[in-house]
Amino acid sequence: MRFLVRLQQSRLLRCTNSNNLKVVARQKGFSLVELMIVLAIMAIVASIAAPSLVGMVNITKQSTVAAQLATDLNRARSEAIKRNSRVLFCKINTAGTGCTNGTLYHTSGWIVCYDTNEDDTCDTSTSLAPNPIVVHQRLADMTLTLLRGNGTTVPIRFNPNGTQGTSAVTLTLLGSWSGAVSKVLRITAVGNISSS
Repeated sequence: MRFLVRLQQSRLLRCTNSNNLKVVARQKGFSLVELMIVLAIMAIVASIAAPSLVGMVNITKQSTVAAQLATDLNRARSEAIKRNSRVLFCKINTAGTGCTNGTLYHTSGWIVCYDTNEDDTCDTSTSLAPNPIVVHQRLADMTLTLLRGNGTTVPIRFNPNGTQGTSAVTLTLLGSWSGAVSKVLRITAVGNISSS
C-alpha cells in the first residue's frame, strides 16, 4: 500500500490509501522551532533566578552556622552545670585538642571542653570523660569574631552555676559574599545566650 501524506495548517494529516479511504490523524509532538523557543525562555528565567538562589543558599548556610554556635554555647553552659565544673568555649589550637586565645574564631574553628582546674586550658581526656566535648573546624566564606566587654581575648568560660564571667561577650558571624548581613550572638555575664 502506498500512502500520500500532506500536512494541513490545522496540523491534521490526511492520508489516502489505495482504496481511496481518507484517514484523518492529529500530528503528535512539537516542532523544532517550538522546542527552541521554550529552551530560550527557560534559559532566560534560569539566568534571572540563579543569583537569588545563590543568595538564599548563603543565607541558609550562615543561619545554620549561627544555630550551631548557639547550640554549642548552650551545650557548654549545660555541661558546666551538669559536671559542676568550668567548661570552656574557645578558639581551637593548631593541634585541634585545646584552646588558644584570639578573636578570629573562623580561622581555626572552635571547641567546647571542660576545665576542672580552672586554668583556661582543656583538661586531659579520659575514657570516662572524653575531652574535648565538641570540635568544629574552620569556617569557609564567613568570619566569626569574638568581642569581650573588657577587651580581653580569653576563652568564654561557663562556671558551675551557669554564669559566664564578669563581662558580656559578643560573637559576630558575617558572610564574605556581597550583601551579607551579620548574625550576632550575645552571652551575658549571667550566662544568658541570645541571637539577632
